[in-house]
Amino acid sequence: MKIKIAMLLTILLVLLVLIVSSEASYAQETQELTRVRVGVTPYSMWQIWSTAHELGIDKEFGLDFEIKEFTSDPNGVRALITGDVDITSNAMPQLITDHNAAPQVVSFVPVGYFKGFIFVGRKGKTRPIDELIDEMGVDKAKEFQLKEMRGKTFLVVPPFKPLVLDALNQVGLKEEDVSFQFFADDQKAAMAFIKGSGDFYIGSLPQERRLLEMSDQFVNAGGSEILGPAGLWYDIQCSTEKFIRENRETSLRVLAVKYRATYFFDLRPNEFAEIASKNLSRLTGGNFPTEEYITLQTVYDDFLSIEESLAGCYNSLSPLYLLHPTEYYLKIAVESGDIKESYLPEEIYKDAEDLFYELLTRRDLLEKIYAPFTD
Repeated sequence: MKIKIAMLLTILLVLLVLIVSSEASYAQETQELTRVRVGVTPYSMWQIWSTAHELGIDKEFGLDFEIKEFTSDPNGVRALITGDVDITSNAMPQLITDHNAAPQVVSFVPVGYFKGFIFVGRKGKTRPIDELIDEMGVDKAKEFQLKEMRGKTFLVVPPFKPLVLDALNQVGLKEEDVSFQFFADDQKAAMAFIKGSGDFYIGSLPQERRLLEMSDQFVNAGGSEILGPAGLWYDIQCSTEKFIRENRETSLRVLAVKYRATYFFDLRPNEFAEIASKNLSRLTGGNFPTEEYITLQTVYDDFLSIEESLAGCYNSLSPLYLLHPTEYYLKIAVESGDIKESYLPEEIYKDAEDLFYELLTRRDLLEKIYAPFTD
């Protein structure tokens, strides 16, 4: 009799465990997702967010991304300030002036490290940088090309002005030695350049490559060969201090989505690029096959992994530490009159740095970031 009672109790206990486990599993599956509104612009690196959403990576962390598309970073930042998005794409020079005008705007995460800036010139009026280097060597070619830019007009979006001035300063040229035509977005600037305005274009990589494909009209006047220190350019996803402070857990999970999406790209670039290239083509009006997208994000840009972030942008001993480009762009912004007085660089990047190091303490999120991908 005692044996039967013991067996019955054991069976009941097993059934109870199964019921509780089933209910817990069901609760987890039906748990309401947290919506996060993400602003993206028509650049290759920002497709990481929409791709993560289409792959379902956001849902792995209990989130549901609402992707909001903008033609330029300033449009996205305006939406951030008015509360229409939670995070949005930006770049360090623009963030410097944004934070000055709206101190609540800060860095959320450096998504990548951009290496693809190119001055595009007109064939017959500007000599290709490769031709100059073959003829006179790197240093003399750089000096020659930059001095030839005196009196010329540059078609840019406002955030790229410091990049141009920084390059020109290397040979003693100042803002008064050149002219600028500013546009609301890169696509408009590139189209005006195609139609005959200006002497040089520098902007988004998709538009630069689109122009250089028209080899009968345009030439590569120089990229890293002639750029100055401002060439250290991080792709910054920004947010507000209030969002990061009041939505700490959500912010950590958004950060985790970014790094898991980067991990996915590193392991399965073709699958990632198949989605991202379609979005980029649609947003830019260009044609970016899968192979082209992979080239953009490996040769000209680089999604930063946790390991790369730890060794570079968040490593105070590294020349890539976020403090350095922030200080430099602050200096340029003050000298050019874009802001009246400087402020502490930490005001911009400290929230992102603190968030990153807090993520490193979260074993649960790190395990999800590096979990195997299933087909």
